[in-house]
Amino acid sequence: MNWPEHMLIGALAGVLVAYFLGADLLTSALIIGMVSVSALAPDIDHDSSKIRQAANLAVPLAAFSFAITSACENNLQCVFAHKESILINGLAVVGLYMLIMTFLKPRHRGIIHTLSAAAVFGLLVYILSDSTFAIAGFAGYFSHLLADRQIKLI
Repeated sequence: MNWPEHMLIGALAGVLVAYFLGADLLTSALIIGMVSVSALAPDIDHDSSKIRQAANLAVPLAAFSFAITSACENNLQCVFAHKESILINGLAVVGLYMLIMTFLKPRHRGIIHTLSAAAVFGLLVYILSDSTFAIAGFAGYFSHLLADRQIKLI
C-alpha cells in the first residue's frame, strides 16, 4: 500500500478517534492530522518512503532547534556564545539518527511493523505531548498495520 492510501485510512481512523474522545472541532482537526501522519510512521524503515524523506529533513531541524532552545531558552542572542555546545548537541542527535538509519535499521516490515513498536511510538508521543495525542499516534500507527494486514506482537 502506498503513502496516500495510508494517510487516507489514517484520516478515517482519526475521525473515529476524535469522535470517541469527544473532541471539539480544533482538537478534532489536530487529532486527524496526527493520526494521518502517524499512519506513515511504520514505513520509516523503508529508504524511499515519504516519512523517511520527511524525517531526514525534520530530524536535523528539530535537533538543532532543541539544541538552541536548551542552550539559550528565550534569548536567541546567546547562540554565538554557545555555538560549540549547540553544534555538538545537534550533531550528536543527527549522527545518532544517521547511524541507526544506516547501520541498525531493521528490515522493512520487521520489528517496526509490530504492535510493540506501535506501543513504543504511542509512549514517545505521550512523553512529548499528552494522552490525547498519544492515543492518536497509536491509532495512526495501528491503522497502518491493519492496512498492511501485518499485525504482529513482536
